[in-house]
Amino acid sequence: MKKAIMMSLSVVVALSASSIDEAFNTGKVSGHIRAAYVSQDNMANLDTYGTSIGGILKFETADWDGIKLGVAAHISQKIDVATNDDKKVNLDFLDEEGRSFTSLGEAYLDYTFNDLNLRIGRQLIDTPFADTDDIRMHPNTFEAAIITYSLIENMTLVGGYVTRWAGYDSGDDKSTFKKLDPNGNGAIVVGAVNESIEHLALQGWYYGVDNVADMVYTDASYVIHLSETMEFDISAQYAQFNEKSGSAVDGNVFGISAAFNASALNLGIAYNQGNNDNSKTTPIGFGGGPYMTSMEEWTIEAMSDVKAYQLRAEFDMASAGLEGLILTALYGNFKSDTDGTKVTEFDVIASLELNEVISGDVSYAIINDKNNNADGGIDAGYDRFLVRLNYAF
Repeated sequence: MKKAIMMSLSVVVALSASSIDEAFNTGKVSGHIRAAYVSQDNMANLDTYGTSIGGILKFETADWDGIKLGVAAHISQKIDVATNDDKKVNLDFLDEEGRSFTSLGEAYLDYTFNDLNLRIGRQLIDTPFADTDDIRMHPNTFEAAIITYSLIENMTLVGGYVTRWAGYDSGDDKSTFKKLDPNGNGAIVVGAVNESIEHLALQGWYYGVDNVADMVYTDASYVIHLSETMEFDISAQYAQFNEKSGSAVDGNVFGISAAFNASALNLGIAYNQGNNDNSKTTPIGFGGGPYMTSMEEWTIEAMSDVKAYQLRAEFDMASAGLEGLILTALYGNFKSDTDGTKVTEFDVIASLELNEVISGDVSYAIINDKNNNADGGIDAGYDRFLVRLNYAF
């Protein structure tokens, strides 16, 4: 599920080597094998389906004087026997020609000195407007130089420059690294994440995306503990976009969400509103985007003066004896009077984590598109069914 992102920060205890040879000899192989199936029933077009097996194979050297090297292959192999109708092939797992692919998803140099970390090359990034958004076969990856500095405990500063990206969200040629914007050079990224105050999480970001927009984003989340088994979580977000080079990306978005957690049950509600001038639109950035109302398929991206709300119910089945199984239902409503657009979506999701090795998820999304289309207003929605099974190593 796409949702607002609070940048993930973690501390990893690295292997240590006394020479570069030892760094390679004692390096670590990791990754996962993923099998996936998707089918999409289109109301106004031909139905599609696809099946693939693949995943990620990664090697990272041990730490040598603060330096590590990492590479990862992203693999998606079409299962021909289960995807044998070229007219109905779904491209979610494949390249733009409907073929299998292997790409070098990660290739980086990583340097750590005390509380400062520098990573240069192809890498995973998780920030509000540039993120991995791992919703099909592989996460999005980026060509970038990113500096992370832990200023004080639970407060981190981030800065860097991102030039290209690849992945499901980057287009049909998902295995190919391409510019963030075809007419630009890249994006400056500066951010701060603060979790030093108990129960309160804050973050703020600036993105200077060449020839697209200057983008500012901030959000805050506060948790109120009502008892040992109950808590109330309230969050707010705001984003401002200033257009560059006639990109039509301009305006602002604000959002608010609230969630009530009672033991195994989580109930939530979220609202987003965008304000745009002269048919300008709201961007999603490079990934799934940070918006609180984002669904499995639909977001407020590219909608003018949009108003959206989301209702959510989540149940942890551990209380019913099914450890690791979580069931989620979502309803989203997106409306733009300026565009004459209304879209609703209903999602049902089951995620299972048997252990640290085996996991999977199943989702069914129903998108009801009420747009005033050029074909006379025919409902052009669709239903999408997705299954993914993972084996980590």
